[in-house]
Amino acid sequence: HRVLILLWKYKALLNMECSEEDIYTITGYDLDWKLVGRRLLNDQKVRDIDREGSSEREKRDMMLLEWKRTKSRDATYQALVKVLRAIENNAAADCVEELERKRKPQGPA
Repeated sequence: HRVLILLWKYKALLNMECSEEDIYTITGYDLDWKLVGRRLLNDQKVRDIDREGSSEREKRDMMLLEWKRTKSRDATYQALVKVLRAIENNAAADCVEELERKRKPQGPA
């Protein structure tokens, strides 16, 4: 049973959902929200957000919050990192990984 529990915890850590607090931190990063949004959502949703948002920052917020709302458990740090690496925004990907590291529970010392 101990092995199964450890495997479950490891899987949970690899698939940590982005916290809403971190989403607001991430929207402060320099990222092409439309390019990221097309990979996380779809073209129509990106167009809707572009029409509804008043500033680039607000559009980034809306895009990431919509991703979290619609993808739920699949809206993980690693899913976002994968997209950021695919579009070669390694600086933002590194920052997201650092946020994830800070959120992971620390094991016994």
